[in-house]
Amino acid sequence: MANLVQRIAADANGPAAIPRRNGEPVFNEPWESRVFGMAVGLCERGFYDWDEFRERLITEISSADEPGGTSTYYESFLKALERLMLDKCICRREELDRCAIDTQLRNVENSDPTILVKD
Repeated sequence: MANLVQRIAADANGPAAIPRRNGEPVFNEPWESRVFGMAVGLCERGFYDWDEFRERLITEISSADEPGGTSTYYESFLKALERLMLDKCICRREELDRCAIDTQLRNVENSDPTILVKD
């Protein structure tokens, strides 16, 4: 794990560099740190090489930078991870979709219930 963390930390200025503040990774939302942890965990378990993920992330970031692109860094990060997981047959599209729906439902359940009530 230390080797992978060192490789990620060494990419502090490249196109796939993780957002940082005072040298530490910055996560604005809880899901961002979770998706980062999933990507690192899958790599550590040998599902793919970090450079393989990094290249996909660079592609996603480049697409977001094009006119009309609006993805944040971690939205691009998630898209790169999803595509890699699908391409490597780590999971199926249906599983990703189900997880996304489950997450959306949890977010609604943990939010202000009045948002579900129409005026």
